[in-house]
Amino acid sequence: MTLRAVVKTAGFASPLAPDLDAFSVLLGGGHIQAAPNWNPTLACLTAREARRLSPHTRLALSVAEQVAPALPEDAGWVFASSSGEGETLQVILEAISRPDLLIQPLRFQNSVHNAAAGQWTIAARRQGPATSIAAYDETVGVGLLKALMQVALEQRAVGLIMFDGPLPPPLHEKRPVDCAMALAMALAPASTAASGDLAVIEGRLVDEVPEPLEPPDNASAGCFAETGNPIAAAVPLLSAIIGAGSAAATAHVIRLGVGGSRALHVSVEPVA
Repeated sequence: MTLRAVVKTAGFASPLAPDLDAFSVLLGGGHIQAAPNWNPTLACLTAREARRLSPHTRLALSVAEQVAPALPEDAGWVFASSSGEGETLQVILEAISRPDLLIQPLRFQNSVHNAAAGQWTIAARRQGPATSIAAYDETVGVGLLKALMQVALEQRAVGLIMFDGPLPPPLHEKRPVDCAMALAMALAPASTAASGDLAVIEGRLVDEVPEPLEPPDNASAGCFAETGNPIAAAVPLLSAIIGAGSAAATAHVIRLGVGGSRALHVSVEPVA
């Protein structure tokens, strides 16, 4: 079965490229100075409200805001993160190792894997279905597969949010991620006239071990793959989606692992 969706718009956030425009600059061979103290800002919350969120959740919400205007109020949302909220996990692990077991209630609120999805539906007042997914190194493939299935089977627009960030020590030693990264796509069942859609993607499950993802064509964009962030697996896909709007655009096929011996073949084509 082939799962088809139109990419209405996309979003990106990272200290290496704070938004989609900066990401495009890197792909074009330009240079972006990485921000050492970068922190995503949110429009859907006040500064005080945003400070109550974990860095991981703020990262996810920052890219959700970038694609939300292209989606209807009843759109579905898929939040995919391989590790979840590492900072809160570390605090809880340290607390349970002490006899007094003192943990702030807010920490429990942020510790669950669907914290980002829940905070987004509250902050943006979105009432559509929301799903949270974790699949370790296959998080990008599984997250995209879930979103494509929802678009195709429910004929519903879906916001796909993929995000991960560094874990504190000693968790970092087991899961080294050197840089935060988040990517978002607004997916829809069909294109609309004069909508400025980016691309058409089609996904198909195959029974084969996926070949290693090729690095982005531009060497400067290869810095994403060097961060150890599993969301970097989506960089070639986002690059192909952005390039689909150019005059010389050609179809691309990208392979993403979804666990076991299966792979998701994703074709990216210009909007007809």
